[in-house]
Amino acid sequence: MLRSVVKLFGTGMILLVICGAANATVFRDRAAFNAASQNRHVIDFESVVNTADGFNIDGVVFQNPGSMGIGTQQGSKVLLGNSVGEFTRLTIFLPPGTTAVGCDQFSTPMIVSISTGENVMMNPADASTFVGFVSDQPIQSLVITLDFPEPTPAAVIDNLTYGQRLAGNEPPVPQLLTTTDTARALALDSVTTASEPFHVLSAHNFAVDGHTRITLLLVGVALEPADAPFVTVQAEDAQQHLFNLPVEATSRAKELAWISQVTVRLPDTLPIAVDLNISVTVRGKVSNKAPLRIE
Repeated sequence: MLRSVVKLFGTGMILLVICGAANATVFRDRAAFNAASQNRHVIDFESVVNTADGFNIDGVVFQNPGSMGIGTQQGSKVLLGNSVGEFTRLTIFLPPGTTAVGCDQFSTPMIVSISTGENVMMNPADASTFVGFVSDQPIQSLVITLDFPEPTPAAVIDNLTYGQRLAGNEPPVPQLLTTTDTARALALDSVTTASEPFHVLSAHNFAVDGHTRITLLLVGVALEPADAPFVTVQAEDAQQHLFNLPVEATSRAKELAWISQVTVRLPDTLPIAVDLNISVTVRGKVSNKAPLRIE
């Protein structure tokens, strides 16, 4: 199913760096970072193989002007982003909905920054080789840069961890994925994997009732099959009438573990030939709304 989607489009808190409209807290201790984040995913590079055109690991994209490869430092396999001339810049594009990111980094000095404006200068005097950021705004990328000393060393990164900010005991807020060009809900027929428009009844159906099931894609939450009772989905028409879409299954996407799937049944009560705004509620937290076409 995710292939079809691709086709469609604290102790340890010792430093807070503020640059402009900065809003992230910086951690130099992994345990403190873990305590401030949730739904964490880790890439440790132990099983990553070199590729000729860079790296795309579980939907996380790594880019470097020079070559990249897997090396070994301090007994761990790490990602090396080689310098070009006298300049090093390794950019990591994070999944949507990321509000926490951290990594181990063994070569210093290095400037580690994130897209919301915060940055940390890691140097040989540091007692820690870890840096993590937790923000109340989406973090789109993490960048390691260096233009000194000469010769400029390669960027080194290990155990990249990304997830969501943890605010007290509050559950995470789901984010409904949308198409990049039209901002419509990213949804697929659960049988045919076709995109919208959807029909309430379908001939291509595994269910005896003939009703179409569609799968919605979420980030920011980590849903398992047992979470289905805690998830509700609503559709809203132009007159603000609300329609419940029965949730039949929840799970993590197989290809991209940071995406969760919610499968719902389209009921007879839905109006047809209209756009409906869809939202998903997980443990009381409501997602964004996005339009979906029902014919």
